[in-house]
Amino acid sequence: MFPLLIAWLLTSAAMLGAEEIRDVSWFLQRMRSVEHLAELENSHTALASTWDRTGANGDGGDFKDLRPPTATEPGRNILLDVDGPGCIHRIFLGVLGPQQQGTRIQIFLDGLSAPTIDLPITEFFDYQNGPLPYPLVFFKSYPGTLFPIPFAQHCLVQLVNADYGKPDWNDARWSNYWQITYTRYSESVKVKSLTWPLSEAEKREALATREAWLLAESSAPLPPAQWDAEHSTALAPHETLSFDLPGTGVIRQLRVQLEPATPQVLEAVRLQLTWDGAAEPSVDVPVGYFFGHVHGGLGQVLQSPAAVNGPSGPLHPDNWDLVPYSTTFHSLLLGTTDREAYACFPMPFAHGARVKLVNTGDVAVSLARVRLQLERREKLPPDWGRFHATWTHSLADTADTPRVGPKQVPVKTVLQRSGAGKYVGVMLSIDWPSYAWWGEGDWLIWSDEAGWPPSYHGTGSEEYFNSGWCRFDRKAVSGFVTLRPGHPTVYSFHLNDAFQFRKSIRVVEEQMGHKLIGEGHPRWINTAFWYGREPQPAGSD
Repeated sequence: MFPLLIAWLLTSAAMLGAEEIRDVSWFLQRMRSVEHLAELENSHTALASTWDRTGANGDGGDFKDLRPPTATEPGRNILLDVDGPGCIHRIFLGVLGPQQQGTRIQIFLDGLSAPTIDLPITEFFDYQNGPLPYPLVFFKSYPGTLFPIPFAQHCLVQLVNADYGKPDWNDARWSNYWQITYTRYSESVKVKSLTWPLSEAEKREALATREAWLLAESSAPLPPAQWDAEHSTALAPHETLSFDLPGTGVIRQLRVQLEPATPQVLEAVRLQLTWDGAAEPSVDVPVGYFFGHVHGGLGQVLQSPAAVNGPSGPLHPDNWDLVPYSTTFHSLLLGTTDREAYACFPMPFAHGARVKLVNTGDVAVSLARVRLQLERREKLPPDWGRFHATWTHSLADTADTPRVGPKQVPVKTVLQRSGAGKYVGVMLSIDWPSYAWWGEGDWLIWSDEAGWPPSYHGTGSEEYFNSGWCRFDRKAVSGFVTLRPGHPTVYSFHLNDAFQFRKSIRVVEEQMGHKLIGEGHPRWINTAFWYGREPQPAGSD
């Protein structure tokens, strides 16, 4: 009832000409809804992290702004110092234990002399007894929080420790692998800074988001009482299932069922979506790589040393016992059931849409079914883009592989486009027969920028997927389908922290950390999910 009341009040205020104010409740509501995902705006998402500025792999402790103690202040470790208006979406760190007990996190907003938040990091990131509700704060494979911290004018995040600067000091007491993801908005955007403690209304919003996330990571969305469009057929080799959607509307839920759900079928049958009478599809991806279940199928039980189940991870990062897991997965945007896969990206169209399943292979498909939940509209908001999915694959670290940074590290290009749009996530798969770790490479994102370094420079592959220590867990916005050995397939989505771009976007992942990458040249495969101002060709392989 409360979210519905808030939505009604916001709508009424907008009708009366009131300015939209982005406060913590606004951000929390958008963490449990994908309604806004197609919106394009002028903002910039970036990352402050401990990435190794030499270009090597020492990403744990390259702190950028250490300040020794003075007569009046303790030693400080400045993690973020940025002007507003903006919002922090994510704070991550690598280790949280007795060694870090003397370290506090302080968050100063809008130049105030007193911090809005001032807590021991062991308390701030405590998912059981700390100030924030699980799973918005967590300690699965890594400790961290995805709780929004909006700021109107300025934000300073620092660590303090009274022992910093003493002869026996060890930088490990700061913890390591820090990452802070944040977005800055245009000056015209009205942001209300976080106040602490939360009001009762804000606490209710946080709990509503908690419940929505727990539901999204554990179950598929409810189907409608009746699907607005449903088409099924058998597909002989090189046959196509195709149908049109007239008028204006939004695909709210897409489900695809293929039988048999083998890797051969899931890679051979391509999902193609075309918007507004465009000549080429904006989505053109093998079904199994769009939804991620190409090698996991539906409901297999596998084992991996990289799987983390439940709210907490292994007691020690060197514990490499095999952990059983199901390939059935759920999230706010993609997942699988016992017979089909689903997607909840909003997919708007103004002048009709065309949906196709194309069997490009030589294997017969006994059943190909598409079911859609549609919202019919008279017109679309002018700031809504069109949904795109771009699928590419290549062999790792070859003579033709692009390279970046001071050490010219090979990278896999996930997405590179010109124009205006919004990058909202990825499904990544790697052909990896080994039990060894494949993901020491960092994720790098240039949005409306060029040169080195990009404003988003990560500290390792698994951190981009909200995980750590060579392992993966499942959340409402990130997780895994299958894990090493075999075909590790992982996903990460961006809601409030999506990467808007007005001129260009480039997203790459470094390929480094194990000799098999350079000697075996495994295939790196990704599906990038994004919105463009206008329908564009997907540009898939």
